[in-house]
Amino acid sequence: MANYSISKLEGQNYVSWANDVKYLLMERQVWNIDEKEIEPKLDASIDAKAVKEVKNFKARKQIAMSIIYLNIDSSHRRLLERIDDPVEAWKVLKTYYQPDSKAHHMEVYSSLMNCRILSEESISLFSTRLLRIYEQLQDLDEDFSKRYVTFQLLRYLPPQFDSIVLTILRLDDVKFVYKDVVAELVAEEARLKLRNMDMNKEIAAQSTRMESKKRSIDLLSVQESRSPEKQLSGADVEMDYNEQFLQITETPFHS
Repeated sequence: MANYSISKLEGQNYVSWANDVKYLLMERQVWNIDEKEIEPKLDASIDAKAVKEVKNFKARKQIAMSIIYLNIDSSHRRLLERIDDPVEAWKVLKTYYQPDSKAHHMEVYSSLMNCRILSEESISLFSTRLLRIYEQLQDLDEDFSKRYVTFQLLRYLPPQFDSIVLTILRLDDVKFVYKDVVAELVAEEARLKLRNMDMNKEIAAQSTRMESKKRSIDLLSVQESRSPEKQLSGADVEMDYNEQFLQITETPFHS
């Protein structure tokens, strides 16, 4: 069985913690107990099969409770003291860390409005963060429209996405669906990355060609400077010096 590292519940991380623990419970096949699975009842005849079912249910119930409890920071475990029912424990944690109040509604709504794509963050990760906030809002208000999350997704994208954003905003309501918009943006992101890679390769190739050409020119200059026609012997240098001296001495002096 795989081991997973989950950050323990410390209060502020309740939403991400609840999501992680939910999937851990699902992996252990005990999440349905937290969804209020009904405990099987023994019949009057004390059926052996029924006894086995009850025993199995209680074992799975204990697994679910231990997963929840052990993934809570020790300073917060007092909330679940004397609670051995995972359904009740899950409800207590949700009520305490995610209260159904207007202040909490405002806090979650503000987190949606302030959620922006981070530098170097992919569209997939950004859209997932928004979706997590939407799930919180939906828990508070079932009628909260996902369209607002889609608008927030498009609102703060980098300038290179301006063209695709304008195209998406022209879509009719039937096609303006969050998952479809995310798919379009992910495809555009991949296209932009590929284009940038091609541009970088071309720039590197041009730089290599220019450097090679410069080396060729430098080499040619060196070769020309070393050719016999360009070099003067010692006698030639002395003769040239004497000729210049004679020209100076033979020039008439005018007082």
